[in-house]
Amino acid sequence: MAKQFAIRLSLIVFAAAVIEALVKGDEFATGIINGGLAAACGFGIGLIVGEIARRIIEENAAAEFGLNEIVAPPMVEQK
Repeated sequence: MAKQFAIRLSLIVFAAAVIEALVKGDEFATGIINGGLAAACGFGIGLIVGEIARRIIEENAAAEFGLNEIVAPPMVEQK
C-alpha cells in the first residue's frame, strides 16, 4: 500500500512541476529535471506517509474486529 501511494504521489508531483515550468516559461530540460527531483522527493514522502497510513489502518482494523485479543477455543465436553 505504501509503495502504491508513493508512486501515485510522485506522478502527481511530477505532473504539477512540469505544468508549473510550462506556465512560467522555463526551458524543457529545466522543467523535466525539476519535475524528476520533485517526483523523487514526493516518492520518499509518499513511502513514509503510506507506511504510517497502513499501520494506522491495521491498528484500527485489529481493534474493530478484536484481533488483538487471544481467545481460547471452547472446551469440549467429554462423556
